[in-house]
Amino acid sequence: MRYFFHIFDGSELHPDDVGNNLPSLEYARRLAEVVADELKKGGELSRSSLVIVADENDNILLECGAS
Repeated sequence: MRYFFHIFDGSELHPDDVGNNLPSLEYARRLAEVVADELKKGGELSRSSLVIVADENDNILLECGAS
């Protein structure tokens, strides 16, 4: 299944127009956690970022903030 990792920075949504073919939602969840943690390293503004994982039909499957 193709998963899309949209980034919400607290004021603006940055859509993922390409997506990634991944084997499972659990794999997508782990990838979203990695992306959120990397965004957190970007500074104060990035700490408020949220990774929104959606499927091919643009259904939101999960949201992940930096831990």
